Amino acid sequence: MSACGGGDDGSDPPSKKPGRPEGKAPGTGIAVPMAHRAGPAHVELLALGRTAGNSVTGQFRVFNDGQTVLDPRISLFEGENKASDTSLDASGIGLLDGAGGKLYMPLRTTGGTCLCSSLNGKKIPPGGSLDIYAVFPAPPANVRTATVTMPLTVPMQEVPISGDAVQPLPEQTVDPGSSKLAAPRIYTVAGRAEGDEQSVDDDGGNRAVRLSADVLFALNKADLTPRADNLLRGVAEQIDGSRGSAVKVDGYTDSSGNDAINQPLSERRAKAVADRLKQLATRTGVTFQTAGHGSADPVASNSSESGRRKNRRVTVSFTMPPPPAAPASGKPYRWAPGKPTSVKTAPFTAAEAKGLTAEVNSVHRDAAGLTTFVWTLRNDGQSKVAVRSAFELDAQYNGFFSPRPQSTDGISILDTATRVWYYPLRASSKECVCMSMSRPDAKGDLNPGESVTYSGVYRLPAEAQTVDIDFPWSGQEGLRMKGVPVN
Repeated sequence: MSACGGGDDGSDPPSKKPGRPEGKAPGTGIAVPMAHRAGPAHVELLALGRTAGNSVTGQFRVFNDGQTVLDPRISLFEGENKASDTSLDASGIGLLDGAGGKLYMPLRTTGGTCLCSSLNGKKIPPGGSLDIYAVFPAPPANVRTATVTMPLTVPMQEVPISGDAVQPLPEQTVDPGSSKLAAPRIYTVAGRAEGDEQSVDDDGGNRAVRLSADVLFALNKADLTPRADNLLRGVAEQIDGSRGSAVKVDGYTDSSGNDAINQPLSERRAKAVADRLKQLATRTGVTFQTAGHGSADPVASNSSESGRRKNRRVTVSFTMPPPPAAPASGKPYRWAPGKPTSVKTAPFTAAEAKGLTAEVNSVHRDAAGLTTFVWTLRNDGQSKVAVRSAFELDAQYNGFFSPRPQSTDGISILDTATRVWYYPLRASSKECVCMSMSRPDAKGDLNPGESVTYSGVYRLPAEAQTVDIDFPWSGQEGLRMKGVPVN
């Protein structure tokens, strides 16, 4: 499976796009690979523009670059619909507003008809193509670019949303401006970051900073340590940058001891943190609410020391600050024929992954503050390798389970400056904004000589310039790639 290439800067070559069907509408040059089990394929954007009924219409062309017939009928459905007839449509295509933290899914009529392509009975011969569409609820008018997500493709980053008319495809018979539509499906997109001293959970609108009680306090004490001040100054800066007026501070312990000790200790610790944040925050009109919960609501298992350490925490919750402007450097990932551009390459170290090589194609932060990581997995060995579940979150290795198994949600990125690990974004539908391999059409096995391109979308801090990438392999370390640049 080929990935990005073209010019030295990753842009498309100036010549006519290979495989462009004669007599069909021209594409935009924005293309991404598709990890379909039938063989190499890619998807090109034809149009993305605001249309009737406060909607946005996207049109795409799926190319079969392989030697066998490609059947796309169960490739693009939304994950929650595995057991329904809607698995035969393109309901899984999404429009991601990174700055707003929202994922817009295709509209449906009140009768359940998707305003998207039906893929039932559609097959693409070798060298052929298929035009498809999806109509989304429109993001706010000030959103001028978006990321297009599909279940088996790399995201299309920084796609302009035009105001030009989008000519409907022949099968586009439902007018979003005049039809009775069901409530729009707009999911909140959440990020998760894990560090030894602090961890962060973002849900698009709110932020919860989990501070290690082992750093904030001495054992069984509620007096802040000298090390705590540096952490709390960083949290106070985030509170000053947010727009909300309420801050919640919640204290927690692990399950050691008993409630008679844990409950008052958690309350005192929450109050100590809130009192110091009141002194450090400079924005007026902010109120603080404190509560202690003892050993309730653990975020990890109390059966291990590492889990108990995560559960001993003080969580500070507030409105998520707007993402800072991304540095104006680098270009988004684009597919082109031929060997993909490689930023860094390394073989897997896990014995069970012998013969596999990871090739980083792009780590690009866009203007909305999201970073898309694109990489190619190559099988240079002599045996077929099953990869469907190899890269998912694992409780033993990552410390928590994947709510949607068989994806690449276990691949984490370390900001080497702060020593915080970042995981792929996840929608409130529980779907990971990363490569999904739960569909039967996903590339779940890799034969000798084959390759496949995967991806994930992360919310890295704007300051992150160099990162380490951790590739798990079935519950153990598969490869730790260090010193990867973010562009």
